[in-house]
Amino acid sequence: MLLRIPYTSPLPSFPPIPTTAATLPTAITAVSNFLLNARSTLILSGAGISVASGLPDYRGPKGTYTLNKEYRPIFYGDFVHKDAMRRRYWARSFLGWKGLERVRPNKTHIAVGRLWEGGWIGGAITQNVDSLHTMSRPDMPITNLHGLLSTVLCLTCRTHSERSPFQKELHRLNPTWSEFLEKLHSTPDMPIKRGPDGDIEVPGVQYESFRYPPCQTCLNNSTFDRMIRVDKDGAMERIEGDGNVPGIVKPTLVFFGENLRDEVKKEAEEKVDAADSILVIGSSLATYSAWRLVKRAKDQGKKVGIINLGGVRGEDAFWDDGEGKVAAKYKLGDGTDGVRVEFDAGDVLEGVLEVLERIDGKRANRKVPLDNSGTSRQDIELREIEIATAR
Repeated sequence: MLLRIPYTSPLPSFPPIPTTAATLPTAITAVSNFLLNARSTLILSGAGISVASGLPDYRGPKGTYTLNKEYRPIFYGDFVHKDAMRRRYWARSFLGWKGLERVRPNKTHIAVGRLWEGGWIGGAITQNVDSLHTMSRPDMPITNLHGLLSTVLCLTCRTHSERSPFQKELHRLNPTWSEFLEKLHSTPDMPIKRGPDGDIEVPGVQYESFRYPPCQTCLNNSTFDRMIRVDKDGAMERIEGDGNVPGIVKPTLVFFGENLRDEVKKEAEEKVDAADSILVIGSSLATYSAWRLVKRAKDQGKKVGIINLGGVRGEDAFWDDGEGKVAAKYKLGDGTDGVRVEFDAGDVLEGVLEVLERIDGKRANRKVPLDNSGTSRQDIELREIEIATAR
């Protein structure tokens, strides 16, 4: 399955389901009923939940597509075949990485972890590549549908590595860019555009001078003698024409135009099949890879819940009575059979936790509380490499 460019314009809002869930307190009640009356709920999260951590979403008031109408992501084929596009990608990612390292989970991530700890959800699938779910609750089962920024991968030998050492190598190879990065962080009013994936676009900056290293495993492999050309500092030499050479390193996130990994796709589908309900938080489901999972759940007769500020792709089909109208069991219900509310997910889930812990605090599958105060991004990088290597 290819990851395609999604809808870029904001989607229209949808009336609350049930109709009584028009205020935050009534929305909390409806979502509480949804979770209380489910055996196993699966969370599907999107970029909207990381806005409070300082990362932009795509279609919100300050989203990437909203503020930058000309924004176009790099496609996988361009990254693989064009040296100039790799320089552009790594330069923008280099500028944004320091800010991304400082990002921390917010109340939504924490609430999701507490819901799992309490036994009210069975785990999560996330479209986000920021590792914030894992940072908040390392032992919660997470499927990273679109990969992660915290690790890098060689496209030739498939070696996984931590992103942090790779970033240090980018600093070494690009001292002028390192100076610019320091200036960037000391000049708050500098006009920059930050993307949801942590990259930074600075208007007017040319990326041709940025240098990046090859995979060191491939560089030292005699099979690729004279196929990988580096300069005296160990950076890839400029490649004209088709830049598809051995030893190209990319982040483990899924680019547009790139296939989702088969094992990740299968894992996500199995989670949907094992749950009896799915709760979408902070996502417009604009990417097909996420929308199809909710459609899969609906087609299997499972309950659907949505907490999102703004519209959701094709959501009328989730509530249709067969005649193009919202079915009475949703519209007139109490949230048990389905819920759709347009409030901040963190506000809703914090309120839901108060309700659940008061009236349903002793579920049989309640988890032992975890002290994860020492979890760092480096810990996460090492953990993700271990998981990727084991697959």
